[in-house]
Amino acid sequence: MLEEGLWPETSDYYESHLCILETSDYGDYEEPQKNCSLDVSIKGGSVSYSNEGLEGSVLTYHCKAGHYPFPASQRVCDKDGEWSAMRLPNGKRTLNAVCKEILCPAQLQLDNGQFWPRRQWFRIGEKQTFSCHEGFVLTGSAERNCTQWGVWTGSTPVCDDQSEDCKNPGTPPGALRSGERFLIGDKVHYLCQSGLDILGPSERQCLDSREWSGAEPRSQYSFDQPDVIAQALGGSLTAVMDVSLPDFKKQAQSLGRTVRVAEGRLNVFILLDTSASISQESFHLAKNATIQLVRKLDSYEVNMRFDIVSYASEPKEIVSITNDLSQDVHYVLRKLKEFSDKSHGSKRGTNLHKALERVYDQLALLRENKRRQFNETQNVIIIATDGHANMGPSPQSILPMIRNLFGYKPSSVDHTQEELLDVYVFAVGQEVNRKELTGIASSKKDEQHIFVLKDYRQLGLVFNQMISDSAVTKCGVAQEEQHNSETTYTRPWHVNILWVGKFISGVLIKFHGLLFCSNLFSSMELFLHPQFNLRGLKDKNVKEFYDYDIALIRMSENITISMKARPICLPCTGSSNRALRLGPDSTCDQHSEGECIQKARSTINVHSTASLLEVITDRFMCTGGTEKNRHEMTCKGDSGGALFLRKRMRYFQVAVVSWGTKQICGSQTDVRVDWPLDARDFHISVFSLMPWLKQHLHKELAFLP
Repeated sequence: MLEEGLWPETSDYYESHLCILETSDYGDYEEPQKNCSLDVSIKGGSVSYSNEGLEGSVLTYHCKAGHYPFPASQRVCDKDGEWSAMRLPNGKRTLNAVCKEILCPAQLQLDNGQFWPRRQWFRIGEKQTFSCHEGFVLTGSAERNCTQWGVWTGSTPVCDDQSEDCKNPGTPPGALRSGERFLIGDKVHYLCQSGLDILGPSERQCLDSREWSGAEPRSQYSFDQPDVIAQALGGSLTAVMDVSLPDFKKQAQSLGRTVRVAEGRLNVFILLDTSASISQESFHLAKNATIQLVRKLDSYEVNMRFDIVSYASEPKEIVSITNDLSQDVHYVLRKLKEFSDKSHGSKRGTNLHKALERVYDQLALLRENKRRQFNETQNVIIIATDGHANMGPSPQSILPMIRNLFGYKPSSVDHTQEELLDVYVFAVGQEVNRKELTGIASSKKDEQHIFVLKDYRQLGLVFNQMISDSAVTKCGVAQEEQHNSETTYTRPWHVNILWVGKFISGVLIKFHGLLFCSNLFSSMELFLHPQFNLRGLKDKNVKEFYDYDIALIRMSENITISMKARPICLPCTGSSNRALRLGPDSTCDQHSEGECIQKARSTINVHSTASLLEVITDRFMCTGGTEKNRHEMTCKGDSGGALFLRKRMRYFQVAVVSWGTKQICGSQTDVRVDWPLDARDFHISVFSLMPWLKQHLHKELAFLP
């Protein structure tokens, strides 16, 4: 026996115990990483894997056209070597995936009307027709077709006789409505059939304005398509960003809420889900989509500040709106590019409540410091998430606190009057909690604020289209992306004019109907530059002299602005000044980028007595380039078109195409890529002719001094 507190004196005892201590020390031993199985299957489809089943790898299910993977399209490999669990709509876990046929939920209810055929589901290509009883008028579609995306063409049919305060609100496909009276104060309720989730308010009320509260709900079965989302947002975020043009609004219906250029301010809060269920690939796609969104927003004439957060168990700041640099897009983009999803470490839960709580704290701080501006600034909150919040209180509980900051009723179910606040939710994947997210998104009349996307790749498409160019009235905005299935209008200011049997080019510079084109006409209806004289150097044996080669045409009818037709920006004007983000005291000189370097070869008749500088005056700009840096060359028929540059995703005309030294292509032939190195094009500078432009356009455009 050993006495308490004493070590024995024999060396054998020390050695045996030292040995035990040494063998119990595992040093730097690490368990081998567990990979996820690459032997997963889906009934009726195939499976692909990223990163060979290592932690963070993504498993993707693929189905043939007209089918979709159920109950999940992707799964992520966790640190234990297990693919993320799949859950059925009722919340139960399942181990089996299957490819299901895409179907459209049927119209189940039509008050005071009839529909045919009557069944719960329709296959792609099938149709359902609608008609009303005598005395009732049909609004919406009389026939709808089931599309390949599981949604119907057209709009919800409604039969109404306008005998009550509010119109019949209708019932979306796949749902039933209770509530038969439509007087002020009456409410209706919606319930989706089994397997469908309601997007939008489940309850609507007939308001004093004789309109229904909130947006029309949807019973969603499949995913929203990016182009459909962009169209739906045309009356929402586009309206927030669009510039108020009083004279334009007199001629066409309003596009929705607008920001006046002079005092327009916008705070943009972006919340990116970076929880454990988000793969590294998906995070990068979401980050790149956000970068494109920031660039797109930056092209508009509104003073913006950004606040961007990545959230998991805790929110991680990427850009703070309280930082003065939050309005510098270059700083914002740099911080986005630098941010890594590894910043959250192992704390990768989903706590949307904390992320929204941070938004509340930021808004409260802005309200305290800039009370006057706070009540004049619009705020947009954009949330991108792939599923359920699994930590913290309900994220819905923080929204009443945010609304209270603006003086809005925290308990209101209709947010149409909340002009300073919009909350958009982009739910990605099949396992999203639609009910919870619907309670977070704004509910505004004729607007949609919640969308469900198939994957994060589609999020990028949506963010690129969500500010619809088709609804924007300002100058110099063009579509940036080419889509194989669509026509893209990258030069909406370009106009072809048929004149005496041939097409010539012009440029739209004002939606009132002014065209800006080169002087190829001899009509008294045109505004010709008084110093243009094609035979001005005839006495010096110069056959054609193109100095002051410019004209203006006033159209007899206004041109409707759309994605197909939109004016280009002219420098030295108020609109271009705002687009370039220059100060209110800027002058025209600050818009010039310097003189074009003249490198023209001899184009003058050998018998001419005129000098090169007499023919090519300082009003010309020259393009052509060198062997290492070639410019695009013009073709025959391009005279009158625009020489333009792009800044902040807006386009500005700097000159009018006039003439070239060599004809390297025609209107029916492609531009050659191997044109002669001495080929040059000459263009009349807009800057040099600004006094003449001001003389004719001062009533339509606000010119700088």
